[in-house]
Amino acid sequence: MKKITALFITSAMLLTLASCGADNNSSDTNSKDNSSSETETTASAEKETKEPTETEKETEPEEDTTAAKTDDKKDGTNIDINDYITAETTEPALWKATDPDTGNELYLMGTIHVVSEEKFSMPDYLLDVYENSDGIAVEYDIRELEKISVAQELLMNMVYTDGTTISDHISEEAYEAGKTALSELGMYASALDVYMPGFWINQIETIAMTTFKNLSTDGVDSRFLDMAAEDGKEIVSIETLEIQSQAMVGYSDEYADYCLRQIPEDLENLEETAEALGQLYDMWATGDMDGLEVLANDTEGIPEELLDDYAAYNDIMLYKRNEGMADKAAEFIENGDNYFFMVGALHFAGDKGVTALLEDKGYTVERLY
Repeated sequence: MKKITALFITSAMLLTLASCGADNNSSDTNSKDNSSSETETTASAEKETKEPTETEKETEPEEDTTAAKTDDKKDGTNIDINDYITAETTEPALWKATDPDTGNELYLMGTIHVVSEEKFSMPDYLLDVYENSDGIAVEYDIRELEKISVAQELLMNMVYTDGTTISDHISEEAYEAGKTALSELGMYASALDVYMPGFWINQIETIAMTTFKNLSTDGVDSRFLDMAAEDGKEIVSIETLEIQSQAMVGYSDEYADYCLRQIPEDLENLEETAEALGQLYDMWATGDMDGLEVLANDTEGIPEELLDDYAAYNDIMLYKRNEGMADKAAEFIENGDNYFFMVGALHFAGDKGVTALLEDKGYTVERLY
């Protein structure tokens, strides 16, 4: 699950997707002429899984005790993310990119899309840049997903339109692993079978991890969005909805099959996921770009035959997006736009990161923190 955990530092859409997916997939499947009602399907599923038989009622107390222990282990509610975070202060990386010809400047920062409510604080140097800006440029203004039409468009970008379903693209083992996990999380309905594996993977991993105690989904970019909206500052989306959704489903069938088959083991070892997420938070909070670069290039645990598939996934999720982000940053600099530019911190790591690409374009980039 370590690779999925890294999404919390690369995809602003991930958390919002987890909350809107179940609410809107009935509209998506209707557009594919699916005659079943998701509400009826979900209600039926709940009836089948939640209404005990008379025999079950007789033994319910003993079974409930065992189930509670199992659920705590699987859903992460007994895991406190603060136990896995060591950073005492919040000092994330901040850069300034300057056009040597015009003197135009752009401030850039790396964000993380989940934080520890108890450990997180907004440092003054970030607030100073924000106060002196005319607006903020974020990966995507996730407030747009409050519009039903936009949420449906996002979801439609992640469904099969060729008449196939997820089971046509992955093995039966992978399908059953994903289906079981979604069912245990109270999310599965047959309507979800038209969605691509990336949707399933992101839903499962995100919902499981956001049950950790003291893990706030009100991340850095989300907080700046709220501030900008309240202050009347301009808000600009760096990426389109299509780019964001493509990144989340950028798995080859083979790599998605592998990831889904790992789900049962991942959910049984959420402590390891909490540890990985804690380390990720520490890297962000201390501006450890070297550590993030190692994370971006880490292939530990991935079967050799899938290394090319993983590289292709990384290219879609990270490197191609870095190029687009750097192009957008260059556009802002050339136009003299006084925006505070903020995207997931992993997008700045290494020689393929946004700041490195801006240097390649001839801009002077200075790390301030």
